[in-house]
Amino acid sequence: MSTPTDTTLKLGKYLFKGHAIALRGSIRKPYYQELGNHLEISTYAGSLGLMRCSNRDFSVSNDIAYESASTEIVAEQFDGHIFQSIVTARVENLRIGNRLTVQEVVCRLRSVYDARDYPQRVEARILPTGSTIKGLRIDGKEQELDLPPAFFHDEKTQDAFLRGQLDGDPVHYPGRIPEPIYVKDLGTIFYAEWVWAHPQERRRQHLTMLRLALGSDLGADADVGFTDNDGSGWPPLGS
Repeated sequence: MSTPTDTTLKLGKYLFKGHAIALRGSIRKPYYQELGNHLEISTYAGSLGLMRCSNRDFSVSNDIAYESASTEIVAEQFDGHIFQSIVTARVENLRIGNRLTVQEVVCRLRSVYDARDYPQRVEARILPTGSTIKGLRIDGKEQELDLPPAFFHDEKTQDAFLRGQLDGDPVHYPGRIPEPIYVKDLGTIFYAEWVWAHPQERRRQHLTMLRLALGSDLGADADVGFTDNDGSGWPPLGS
């Protein structure tokens, strides 16, 4: 039996791998309360599908509250050879104690894979475009945030990268993480933590849009808007 060459190998299956959480964490003082993993969803067995979860009017002792939250994964195939997944987590009108409010947090990772690239390329290209934090206020003052350029790509730039025309430009990949915001007697607010799952592998990406490490009157750790996304082609059937 002959062994297929690289030019004859065909994609056997594409595996979608997406995961989203709207909010997770715990309150540490003046009492202890697990917040759980709000609206956690993931792709099932690497399959096509559409998943949505939502929640409204969450509040813990008036210390941590939001008006609405949602997660969504869209995993689809089109044109016979394009595989796309969009993983999104959203939280609106978040309030932490009496000092921190956020109008909206959107955490979004979009991956696209062209099966015609197999087997020379087996991993998807991924972008965080559309992820945003709106109206983050501390003690009533709106904060200026320094989000990476890839969060603001226009449609033309997104399409060019996802078609493989901009692979060499580092602006389209995880790299610089913005400096966190430290506020005395409140804690540290990290944001736009867009990273590789592993720096040597460079397939799966994680994005945490807002991470709170608070330690004053209200001691709490929380992630607000978390997604991870990748995807890969299986070896040919029967290999």
